[in-house]
Amino acid sequence: MSQTPVKTHPTPGTMRFSRQSRLLKPSEFKQVFNQPLRSSDHCFRILARSNDSQCHRLGLAVAKKACPKAVGRNRIKRVVRENFRTCLAGQSDTLTLDFVVLPTANAANETNQSLNESLTKQWHKLVERAAKAQSVKKVV
Repeated sequence: MSQTPVKTHPTPGTMRFSRQSRLLKPSEFKQVFNQPLRSSDHCFRILARSNDSQCHRLGLAVAKKACPKAVGRNRIKRVVRENFRTCLAGQSDTLTLDFVVLPTANAANETNQSLNESLTKQWHKLVERAAKAQSVKKVV
């Protein structure tokens, strides 16, 4: 006689990068590209837009122009997914965002640590901007 495991909600830092945390359809990407909040630095350009889902979601667009070799593109995607998972995935705030990450050509030459630092700063910057924009909309 087997018992079904009890599903507990994991803490944000241990949340898996599940299918619900991803942008999957072209229409979801297009929605982010229309009037996004933007943040950029020497490694990444990140676009964000509020969504109606229960958690933050991530989309990646890593072009060959940014990193010509597949190994480099895969490394960048792996670092971005892991950083998103540890920083934002699973957070169920009142405000949830869809993010699209576009790496620059400099990202391929950076270390994983510097990529992580860049991403962490930009996630928090965009979440703060979105919260501020939402509070302004509520007042008006």
